[in-house]
Amino acid sequence: MLRISQVKTRDTDRRSIEHALMKKLGLKNGDLKHWTIYRRSVDARHHDVTFSWIIDAQLRNEARHLMKKDVRPTPEKPAPFRPKGVIALKTPPVVAGFGPAGMFAALDLAEHGYRPIVLERGQKIEQRRQDVDHFWKTGELDPESNVQFGEGGAGAFSDGKLTTRSRDPLVDELLETLHAHGASLDILVDAYPHIGTDAFEAIIQSIRRRILELGGEIRFGARLEEVKIEDDRLTAINVNGRWEPCQALILALGHSASDTLRQLHEDGIHMESKPFQVGVRIEHPQRFINEAMLHDFKDDPRLIPARYTLTAMADNGKGIYTFCMCPGGYVIASSAQPGQLVVNGMSYADRAGENANSALLVQVNESDYGPGLFDGLAYQEEIEKRAFALSPDYRAPVQKAADYLEGVVSESLSTRPTYEPGTVPADLNTLFSDEVNHALHQGLLDFERKVPGFLEGTMTGVETRASSAIRIPRDKVTRMGDEGIYPSGEGSGYAGGIMTSAIDGVKSARALMDRYAPCVQSDTE
Repeated sequence: MLRISQVKTRDTDRRSIEHALMKKLGLKNGDLKHWTIYRRSVDARHHDVTFSWIIDAQLRNEARHLMKKDVRPTPEKPAPFRPKGVIALKTPPVVAGFGPAGMFAALDLAEHGYRPIVLERGQKIEQRRQDVDHFWKTGELDPESNVQFGEGGAGAFSDGKLTTRSRDPLVDELLETLHAHGASLDILVDAYPHIGTDAFEAIIQSIRRRILELGGEIRFGARLEEVKIEDDRLTAINVNGRWEPCQALILALGHSASDTLRQLHEDGIHMESKPFQVGVRIEHPQRFINEAMLHDFKDDPRLIPARYTLTAMADNGKGIYTFCMCPGGYVIASSAQPGQLVVNGMSYADRAGENANSALLVQVNESDYGPGLFDGLAYQEEIEKRAFALSPDYRAPVQKAADYLEGVVSESLSTRPTYEPGTVPADLNTLFSDEVNHALHQGLLDFERKVPGFLEGTMTGVETRASSAIRIPRDKVTRMGDEGIYPSGEGSGYAGGIMTSAIDGVKSARALMDRYAPCVQSDTE
């Protein structure tokens, strides 16, 4: 088969797509045997709407088309993974954390007969949803069951974006897995697929059931407290105060388990600091974003709700960019630790909310927070504590972007904030260093030039958990840190987002399976 890109149409009718494909390649009747859609995207630039398709097609005399523009052989699907492990496990492999990295690692282990034990400090998604809703309504935080901790990880309360710049073959495999567990068929073809937090819940439950059906074990309210390393080899783990033997451990803790990271460092696991980002969420009415991005097509149901991506570079060398943009979404309370205020963005599957929001972030590094291993974490936590101190009941500080530039507290807001459990007017300049504020100021002015009216947006503080401040080093080939430990996902410093975390988790699971054979368990166990 051949893969043909840049097949353009004005609509989504299959006859139109087939006609455009035949015209592009100069095909005659009988030349086209079979075709399927691989990807679709929409181009609304130049005051016109065009659908662009990538098509996999089976043609007569395919060789003569290979020299044509936008034509290449359809990549073959990788052979199914077959474990090569020869070291017999005495106990089942353990996966610590049940966010995207841990979830897909555990699923892959289970599908290959390894019957993993999953440790999740938070609660299953049904209970977690209730705990999060209670927090949003009352400001009463459960430190062990919240937007950061629990089944599904932080991705369970997000826009559910499945985009990634990775060209890894696992991308298609994981999209197919998500579809098999209930995600819409659209995610297999959309250039910018997303699930939405409401649809993600049923998918998480389906994956949990599959792991259990295959003999895996999932423990909720199970916190990894310590590890025991002897002669550079993992021998045991402490779960809720009880030691258990463990030979192979996938660490998929997520980016907010700072208490666990500090303890693991004391236990001898090597770590290093890494740059991360701090900033705010910025909200605008979705209708404004539709008009700014789509112009004449602002009401076209095929294109709305519109998205945006903006970047800038400040004169102090700091990059500023929008991240995790949520069309038709909500700014949400995402704290995990008492006395620290964190926000994030979320949308439902229909993306039908009145506002759009995006993280507005500045890159920070050792020059901002110091060279110590945990200096970055301390810097992150101090910003969150300052934000909480402005209203010590988890109401979030807000400010109109134009007022932030002037350093004045907003008397009124052009964009009504969506954050619960409520907001309080404040000067967000007081939360950040001069260097970060300088960069944010310059970035906002640049974005106003690109999108007039951007400064009417409402800024909500603070967004500090876009990525981890810590990396746990691992070997590039074996993916192991200390013998038997596989650092994975965002919390270990190797991913950012649902798909990259899931890919990282699967690769760690497969590295484990290429070293270890399954634990032999009796039928009575």
